[in-house]
Parts: sequence; C-alpha cells; structure tokens
Amino acid sequence: MKPRHHLALSLLAAAALTVLGLPAQAQLATATLKGQVHTASGATAKGDLLVIALNRDTGATYRTTTRNDGSYTLVGLAPGAYSIRISADNGTVVSEVILLQVGETASLDLALGANQQVTITGTVQRKDVRTSEVGTNVSRKMIEALPQVTRNFLSSADLAPGVRFETDAGGNTRLRGGAQNQDAVNVYIDGMGQKNNILRGGLAGQDTSEGNPFPQSAIAEYKVLTQNYKAELEQVSSAAITAITKSGTNKLQGEAYVNRLGSNTRAYSPVEREAEAGGTPRPSFEQMEYGFNLGGAITPDTLHYFLAYDGKSIDRPKQIVGRNFDKYPGSPGIVAGLAGQRGGFVQRFDEHLLFGKLNANLSDEQRLEFSFKLRQEDSYKLESDIATPRSALNNNNDETRLDLKHEWARGNWLNEARVAYESSRWNPKSDASDPLVRYKYSPSNEIRNIQDLMTDGGSPNAQDRKQSGWTLKNDLTFTGLRGHVVKGGAQWKAMDYTLGGTAFRVDAVDVVVDSTTGLPYYNGNTCTGTNIASNGLSSDQCRITRAIPAVDANFRNNQVGLYLQDDWTLSKQLEVNLGLRWDFEDNMLNNGYVTPADRVAALKGLDGRTVAGITAPAGQTYAQSLAKGGIAIDDFIATGSSRKSYKGALAPRVGASYDLSGDKATVLFGGYGRSYDRTMANHALDELQKNKQTGGEIWLMRNDMKMPYADQFSLGVRQAVRAWNVELTYSDIHAKNQFVWYGGNRDPNGGYGTQSPIDPLWGGPNGFGTLILGDTVGENRAKSVFVKADKPYTLESGWTASVAYTYTDARTTHKEWDDNIFDWTYGRSTHGWNPSKLTERHRVVAAGMTDSLLPWGLQLSGKLTYGSGLPRRVTSCAAGWDKCVYVKADGDRFNQVDMGIAKDVVVGPGRLRLRVDILNLFNTANWGYYDDWGGGPGNPQNAYGGDNANVGKRTGLRGDMRTVKLTLGYAF
Repeated sequence: MKPRHHLALSLLAAAALTVLGLPAQAQLATATLKGQVHTASGATAKGDLLVIALNRDTGATYRTTTRNDGSYTLVGLAPGAYSIRISADNGTVVSEVILLQVGETASLDLALGANQQVTITGTVQRKDVRTSEVGTNVSRKMIEALPQVTRNFLSSADLAPGVRFETDAGGNTRLRGGAQNQDAVNVYIDGMGQKNNILRGGLAGQDTSEGNPFPQSAIAEYKVLTQNYKAELEQVSSAAITAITKSGTNKLQGEAYVNRLGSNTRAYSPVEREAEAGGTPRPSFEQMEYGFNLGGAITPDTLHYFLAYDGKSIDRPKQIVGRNFDKYPGSPGIVAGLAGQRGGFVQRFDEHLLFGKLNANLSDEQRLEFSFKLRQEDSYKLESDIATPRSALNNNNDETRLDLKHEWARGNWLNEARVAYESSRWNPKSDASDPLVRYKYSPSNEIRNIQDLMTDGGSPNAQDRKQSGWTLKNDLTFTGLRGHVVKGGAQWKAMDYTLGGTAFRVDAVDVVVDSTTGLPYYNGNTCTGTNIASNGLSSDQCRITRAIPAVDANFRNNQVGLYLQDDWTLSKQLEVNLGLRWDFEDNMLNNGYVTPADRVAALKGLDGRTVAGITAPAGQTYAQSLAKGGIAIDDFIATGSSRKSYKGALAPRVGASYDLSGDKATVLFGGYGRSYDRTMANHALDELQKNKQTGGEIWLMRNDMKMPYADQFSLGVRQAVRAWNVELTYSDIHAKNQFVWYGGNRDPNGGYGTQSPIDPLWGGPNGFGTLILGDTVGENRAKSVFVKADKPYTLESGWTASVAYTYTDARTTHKEWDDNIFDWTYGRSTHGWNPSKLTERHRVVAAGMTDSLLPWGLQLSGKLTYGSGLPRRVTSCAAGWDKCVYVKADGDRFNQVDMGIAKDVVVGPGRLRLRVDILNLFNTANWGYYDDWGGGPGNPQNAYGGDNANVGKRTGLRGDMRTVKLTLGYAF
C-alpha cells in the first residue's frame, strides 16, 4: 500500500472513531482544565454557561459551555497564566489567575460569587493529582535556578524518580529511564518527538555529544513521564519528556547571558594529580556559554514572535599518560618513543542552537504556529588518555527542524493539524589515515592476556549518517460526552536514511610489545612471530582487523501511528484512562536487502572444519553444524522479499485514579501499559557493509525482526501533607525484544569447542571471518519504589523544594550487564539474567530554591545527588582460560552537592543578574571507572586469584571536581 493511502486511512479511522466516542487522550504539549461550576450557595450551576479562559500574556482565548450538571472542560490550552470568565445572568464574572503546566489535566471547581468574581474551591497546588500517570513537572523557575556545569534543560530531569541524566568521562550526556536501553527515551518538543531513527541516544544528535537537544532559554517548562503515559506518546518505552517552548507575549521581553569557567576555577581530580606527578601536567582550558532570547508582539493579542540562541565553546583537558610503562625497565625498543608522546591535549566542542517561533491568533477559534530549530556542533576529541593526538576524531553533528501547526476549536471540538520536516547528520572522521595500532603489554607476551600500553595512528571511524523526512499529524479532541475527554490521532512520517562511510576506515591492530626487547610483533602489514594464522591476520602476539571500504545504504521508511484515548471521569472521585495505540514501520531495517551469494554459498557449503579436536562428518554442511546448535540459518538469510514488516505493535494502556475523600488530599492511582519503541536503522548498514568485504565477516539479521517494547505496571498513592505533595509508587517494567548482535559460530557438534563459558566461539565457514547474528532477543527488568515529595513555589512562601528517592532491583540478560548492542554469548547455556550496571540500588535527588528568604534580595538554589553505587562486573580467568567467569563487585557511592547564588540589580529598564554556581561544593571524588580485569591463572596477585595486581583500581570519575562558574546576564 502506498504511503499516502496509509495516511488517508489513518486520518479517516481516527476521525471516525473519535466521533463515535471511543477512547482518546489528554493533551501532550498543552493543558486541559476541567471541573464544575457552583453557585454562591453551593448548588450546581445551570448548563449552557459560557466559560472562557483568557491567556494573560498573549490574549489567546479558549471557550466552552457548561453541561446540565455545571461541569465544563477546556482542552488545548497553551501552558501559562489564565483568568477564567463565565457569562452568568448578572453579567461576566472573572476568576483569579490560574497557572497551567505542560501536559497537565487540572481539575478546578469554581464558585460564582458576588462582585463579578469567580473563586476556586480547593487548593490550586493539588489541581493535577487525579491522574494515573507517573510523572514530575519541572518548572521554568527550577530550570533557571538550579546550578548546572553546562546549560542543558534535561539536567533537571532526574528530579523525577527513576530517571538519570548522565555525563560520561568525555562530557557526553545521555538520558536514561530505569534499567532500559538509552535508546528507549524520547523528548517531545511542542508535541513533536525528537527520536533518533538511525543511531544511539534516543534523541537525534545525542550520540556521543556534549550538546543540548534544544536551547534551554527557549524551554518554558517540561514534564518527565516515567510510566503509564497515555496513547499519544510514540516511539518510547522508558522516560518521556514533554516540553513546551516559550512564545512571545504582548510585552517586549528579552534576555542575554554569558558564563565562564576555566583552569583556575576547577579543582584537580586525583587522576589529574597522579598524571601531573608522573610528568604530564593538566593543560589550561576554558568553557564559555553565551546566548540571548527575545520575544514580543508584532500585533498585540494577534501575532507574536520569539527567538532564542544558545552557544557553547568547551575545552576539555586530556592528559595522555599511557599505561604499564613501568613494566619496561630502561624503555627498550619502541617504548621510549611511545612514552615520549605523553603530554597534555585540549579537546574542543562548539555548539550553536537557534530557535524561532511565530504564533498567530487568527480568531477566537483558530490559531497558527510556526517554529524552526537549527543546530550545529563541531568537536575534536581523543577516545582515551592512552591515545596519541594523531588519533583525535573530528565530529560534525547538525540538525534542522521545521514545524507548522494549525488549531481549530469550536464548541466541543478541537482539531490540531501539523506538518513538520526534520534533517540531521552525524559525521565523525579522523585526520590521520595510517593504521590504528593498539600497543599492549602482556606478562606472557601472549595476545590473550593483555593490558593497555598506548594507542597510535588514525581512528577507523569515518561514518556519515543522515536521517530526514516529513511528518503529517492530526489530533482530534471531543468533549461533548459527559465525563469524557476523548482524543484520537494519526501520524505518518516518511523518513529517508542515508547510512554511509565506514567505521573501519583503516586497519586496527592489537600488538604486544615484547617485555624484554620492547619490539612489536607487527611489521606494518601482517603479524610476525609464532603461530601465525588467518592469512597473517593473527598470531600469539597480534591480531589485525582489516579496513572495510565505505558503503552507502539508502532506503525510505514509512512510519504510521494511530491512537485512541478516553479520559473518563465516572464521578467526582473516580477517573479511568483507557488508551490504545498501534504503530507500523514498512521498512525499518532495509527489507529489500539480499545476502551476498558468496556468503550464502559458504553457509550452505560443506563444513570441513576441525574445531577443538572435533571434525565435521563427511557431507555435513556448515548450516547443518549450526542447526545442531539450534540455529536455523535460513531464518537469517535475506532474499529481498523474506523480511516482513512487524504488524503486531498494538499497545493497550489502562489507568485509573480514585480520590478517597473527594478533596484531592488522598488519591490512589495505578495502571498497566505496553509501549513500543523502534530499532536503529544503523544495524542495516552494519549488515550491508560488513558483507561487502571479500572473505570478511558474515553479518546477518533475522528476517522476522520484532519491535522492542516494555510492559509497565504501577500502583501508588498521592497524599497532601500541608504545603507538600507526597507520592509513593511501586513500579515494575519489563522490556523485551531488545536488539543485540551475538556470535553465531558453532563447532561441528553445534557446541562451543573448549571456549570459556563467558566467551563465544569465534570463527565462521572456511574462507570467511566470524559469523555474527542480529536478533531482538534481549531483555531487562526493573522493580522499583519511587518516593517523591515537592513543595510548589508560591509568592507568599518564596521558596520551593523537591525530593526524589528511587529504590531499584534491576536485572538484564545482557552479557555485559548493560545496554551494549553486542551480546556475544547469547545462545549459550550459561547466558541468563545478570545484575544491571545501569542502575543503583538507592538514589536520592533533592533540589530547592528561594528568592525571598535571604537578605539583600539574594536567590539561593541547590541540588543534592546521592547514589549507592553502580554494580561492577569483574572478569576473572584465574581458574583457567577455559573457565573464565564474571564476578559482581560494588562501585563507589556518588555524592555531590551543587549550589548557586544570584543577585538581581535594577539597571535601566531591566535587571542585571550576577550569579555564581559552585558545582560539587565539597570537592568529592565520585569514582565511576575501574580496572575490572581479574587476571589470568598462574600467578595469584588479587582476591580473585588472578595475576592482575591492579584489579579494582579506580581509573576515572563520574563527574568533575569542585567547579566555580560565573554568569552575567541582563533581562528586560
């Protein structure tokens, strides 16, 4: 079926079902206001009263009428401050200001009073507690107030229990929910998902990036949803961020800022001190961030504009120190030359983010919005502190998005139609073009028991990955059925993928440097020394991974999504949320691919191997050997028509909330939902590219690939405790169909020869490299308890605070105990459930700010992050090379306190802001990287019985030491 036919049917089905009153949902990027109107005496007001919500900043109006029981529902409200007007018999009455947040379904009952005034019955701070979603709102005040080492609005997402915002040793950031794959997240900006279709990180542009997905100065507020989200959310199975951008108002407003930190404002880490003591000083560096935003009215109450720019220029110091040079007394052979390349190196990252937006109130019934985003990133980095400057990697990371949205509201109907365009490109490359040589030390001069020495030469990474496409989306909301907010929608995306370049531009060589002579067993082309095999590609002293030429994979993928949701208020106390979503992709992984004939012939040909003393019987094919091990190779051989698109992504979502006393003080809630994500298109390029190399490896994906998903169950209670909102939730999330590559080779009896239980049997059919199979067979599971308490900000109190505690018991089937896409031992009997290295057992995040409790008008903010430590996986081969095992060890606790203090001074028509952020106030060394090689047999030097005396040594930190950042800003 052609894409346009998919779209037409989708829109028709969604509209028809919505008209019939079948399930749909509350708003994603906007807010819903509902409740009941009473008279001053407490009686129910009559029907057909006109209820109008007036946005106090833009003049936009939203209107509906009360039903016979006095109830009303207003949908599609842009987050902001509103006054409510009701046309009553004695004229128009107006309420006090109501603040609505993104994605909020606010329940507010109103009373008609004297003097043309509407009063709110109940507390405004409890207006969004009757929901089954598990989520946390992050206000603009908290985004701006909390200290940050770099401006990234997602850094406050961990105010929600179960969510982690991580920064690795290279400064790259990622968002993660629970124990799931980092690719399972999604961020929705003004209702549009920012999904990365081709690479890791969940969001476009977040693969190996220090940058932001969006200008922080353009984000008004956002909501973090961790579970039981409704059917409108697509391509997500863990944390979902729904953010709303700022808009211009009738008042001209603007802001500019610049901040700086540098060598003299960041303390030395223990690693940096050790390197400097060894003769490698830390180079000087600087970080600058700067930007502005400006918004106002072109025509008051009708046409508004907003423009925001954020820029970053980050130096990241790197001390090139190498390893194990002490094992070479006198620095013989090439050791002296390698050691001479130690020194300081400054990595560079630059980012430019521009966002613009026009809002037009065409009439009381129609609104039009157009926005764009431009993102450009350039970086120059080393992969580790044992890499010489020649292997530094350049990376260009660019993105463009355009979005046009039309809203039409009349009576009980709201229609939202939009068309959007996106394009992103990720393009790393190295300046050097000679082979990458990874020099190693081995106590026995054998390649299997090796430790790092130094890396030199060009990086093999020369990839060019692009995604682009158009989106058509329509959502229709109906509120004409008593007690129901019904919403249905359809979305069609036509995505183009250009997956080019190569991750293996140059040969990569692991080579042992002789511990006596200091000479390598590599002559620049082949291995030398003893036991040379694989046509000179491996020996006891080295192994070579040959370069693979650049290959392009270009294909289109049509994505269709349909959803229906009903938020059904059965009574003042009980609300039920019923949703159903279906997603379909017609070409997620290059369905027209054909496995090359030479690979097929080898797989179907005679085995003829002898593996670990096992010889294939005469006449037995390699495919038959695999079959003995449970692998039906025909399930992986692509014929151009054997791959079928997955049609089973039907996701029910059911939730309910019950207000025990009807006053929102105690609310029980819970729900179950299934959420489907998607698989990265880059796997298709891996398969295509690896199979292009003559006599190289064989990479095959299963023909009937499934889509990853997570089943989510939650049960909780919300309780009002004076000014605090407290929430306790039990969460159980089981993620399945996670994609992994694993070792497909088997010996002639279908086994693994004499390989260690934690290792695959490398190799493949005669004349070819190893066999790698790809399939959606990974799983992970997290059982958690979330405790959240927040005290909302009010002008009267002048302060706000939030505390989030997470207890998690997480497991994974992955061999690496994480979310790596390579799970080499899947299929072995020893493969099973393991601890997850992605979650801590206990985690606490507490944050707060005040702008009125300190003298001299000072604003104080702070954030505490505590983690009980991530599990470690130690590899021990102490019992023998064929008896290697994994042993669980504990990582160090994470403990960091950040503080910020600011002062505003009136200057001219605006305010000059002076701000100081102190990150890691107590200068805590938060270790997160270790030497987890337990060692081999023969010379016990550690508690595991292995020969590595350095096992458990701390090698890297999970964050910076104490850092002082100065910011100067001006706002009017």
